Amino acid sequence: MAGLVNGTPGTSSSTTTPTDTADTGWWRRNRWGLVALPVALALALGASGDRVRTLWWDHDLRRPVGAAPGKTVAYHDDVLDGVDGTYPVDVQVRLDGVEDATELPRHMQLPSGARAVRVDLTLSADPGTVLVGCRLAVRDAEGTRYDHVPSAWGAAQPTVPCTPEGATGPWPSVGDGSLPSPDAGQPPRPATWSVSPVVVVPRDVEIADVVLWWQLPRYVRLDVAS
Repeated sequence: MAGLVNGTPGTSSSTTTPTDTADTGWWRRNRWGLVALPVALALALGASGDRVRTLWWDHDLRRPVGAAPGKTVAYHDDVLDGVDGTYPVDVQVRLDGVEDATELPRHMQLPSGARAVRVDLTLSADPGTVLVGCRLAVRDAEGTRYDHVPSAWGAAQPTVPCTPEGATGPWPSVGDGSLPSPDAGQPPRPATWSVSPVVVVPRDVEIADVVLWWQLPRYVRLDVAS
């Protein structure tokens, strides 16, 4: 009759099983990979963080240059053009008011539950400064943004909300790095001008500020008088 070890027939407490050997061999074979794993994880997290910054932080309104109601703000940014170069945007902006639009842009048909607001701005810049490419929006107190869309609901508004219609000034380069002149026959842009783009918002929205930008994350923030 086989002897008893710890009450189990035919076994010994000192016996090494095949599973024990396999486990030891796996840890031995992969020990350097396990040592390197924390470093790989740290690098992956760092790359992920950089991607989050690129895709999230730098693709929203993050760096405001602001002005109180009725005040003028001087704004500067270096904006990328279409050929990996940059051009300077230097402009002064003042918000004159945000009111319900008494006259809608041509062909605009407001949907039910919406209203149109007129954003009155005064801007100043050298006639040779490129301002084409600006975008404009209004926001409520919670930061919900309502963008200016020139063709919204059938409207026929100027495509560029920050320049006078028919006198936009030069356009950014899309080919050889130069700054093209305005279209032939277009008068030069004045040194100071006013615009009144119209934005469609829900009927019950209260506008807290107006934002204007050329390249994210920098932007102009113009507070609305309470």
